[in-house]
Amino acid sequence: MITFWLAVAALVLTALTALLWWISRNSEHPLNVGLTTIFAAVAGILLAISSFSAVPQRNVGIVTSFGKATGRETGPGLQLTLPWQNVEDWDASNQAFDRRGSACTKVRIATMADACVEVLIEWRARPEHASEQWAAYRKDFELFTGRRVNPQIEQSLNDAFGGYSPLANIDEASGNLNVPTGPLTEQVRTALTARLGNDVEILSVIVTRVNHDEKTQASIDAFQTSVAKARVLEQDKANAELQKAITETNAKVDAVTRCLELADKHGKEPGYCLGTGNPVQSR
Repeated sequence: MITFWLAVAALVLTALTALLWWISRNSEHPLNVGLTTIFAAVAGILLAISSFSAVPQRNVGIVTSFGKATGRETGPGLQLTLPWQNVEDWDASNQAFDRRGSACTKVRIATMADACVEVLIEWRARPEHASEQWAAYRKDFELFTGRRVNPQIEQSLNDAFGGYSPLANIDEASGNLNVPTGPLTEQVRTALTARLGNDVEILSVIVTRVNHDEKTQASIDAFQTSVAKARVLEQDKANAELQKAITETNAKVDAVTRCLELADKHGKEPGYCLGTGNPVQSR
């Protein structure tokens, strides 16, 4: 826009010098018409420059006139407009809500405890609503992200994890905590689409990890310890029942047969097993 105002100034100077030349044309020292030509040429160049604007790749160009949107939008590249119009950029490229590692997002789970979710969400502003977004958020894409997008993502995560209970997801057979990331991911996507669908396209949602607070983690550890103890007790019970079965089986075996088995096992002479005090001599 500043180029346009410089062109206007050059046109004013052109008109003034032309007027002065007209007044002084019959005088003894008329004004040099070359100055008027120079101002006119400068004005023309500036008007031409102000009629072109470059829009970065993947952005939407919003054509404005004296600071107000005209309703016309353009794609990326070099764009031609009227000299008094300008083209404002609105970012339509892929964005990332990356909250992995220590930057995880805190949510409230079903047990009313806090958990910290590591998540990566890719999104982009819908180009067809660029003009409205540009006007509503005072031309500031960062303001749009900070006030419109990020709070809705955080609330959607809370919506999805509101019914999540870690103790209910511990496998009683193995003691492993199985976080249902697949269903939770779909719940986050559904909530985001409902909240931001008109302004933002959700490209992908990936929940990578759920970190629990100390109290919840202690409960998980205690539960897993109990499961491990129960598994040991079950194994001890099974071992005892097996030993009992073996003992009962042995009691039913003929005493001589049992004696011969033991003698063979320990490498002893079997003679004592075949009589009551009169061992059989091997031949």
